[in-house]
Amino acid sequence: MRSVAAALAVLEAVSERQPAGVTELARALGLPKSTTHRMLATLSELGWIRATDDAPTRWLITSKASAIGSRLQPAQELRAAVAPVMRTLSATTGETVHFSVPDQRWIVLIDKVEGENEVRTTATIGHRAPAHATSAGQAVLAALPESVCRTLLSAAPLEALTPKTIVDVEQLMAELTTVRERGYARCVQGRHLDVAATGAAVLNSVGSPVGALSISMPVHRFPKRLWAEYGRLVMDAAASCSSYPGVGGR
Repeated sequence: MRSVAAALAVLEAVSERQPAGVTELARALGLPKSTTHRMLATLSELGWIRATDDAPTRWLITSKASAIGSRLQPAQELRAAVAPVMRTLSATTGETVHFSVPDQRWIVLIDKVEGENEVRTTATIGHRAPAHATSAGQAVLAALPESVCRTLLSAAPLEALTPKTIVDVEQLMAELTTVRERGYARCVQGRHLDVAATGAAVLNSVGSPVGALSISMPVHRFPKRLWAEYGRLVMDAAASCSSYPGVGGR
């Protein structure tokens, strides 16, 4: 049973840190490198992870996990409802649009539409990221009751992914108040120094967040003059999704 738990922990760690190397994973999980390497080899043989094309000692999660998750009917309905809006939003901005769903303190990417620009951000379906460090995650957090949000954020220290990541709970709660007031989140270099994004929560019929749309782009293509425009676009797109069957609209 312990080996199964270790393998699942390694799989989860790869999804959070990909592309991830054995030394990084072993350190993060507190496992011996030999054990971590053995688990990686097993997961690779079973098709859950694969080595990167340019670095065979670094690992990525495959689409197998998301494929299993996508078999859940609610997830299929949700993706189907949001997909047309994602395509329109991407066509309007020329940028990559993501749809992510919440998982406690995390946000999980379940669908994306690639932008038309040659240089664009990349993310793997099924990838899980800390909610506090992404625009989609912040949008979802801001849509939760304040007490629930504070409990989630206080459960463990917030990880600093870049020097721009907000890791102080009170500072983040203040930012979420701003997100709540204007209707969308903006995260510039919070997760990656070369990436910026703006996101808005998709709500069900009782006002609870079931996911978030976000526009993701390289930092140099997100000057301040576009902040409000893209914020309104993603906010309106998310609001239109909230009334669709499959999302929870009446």
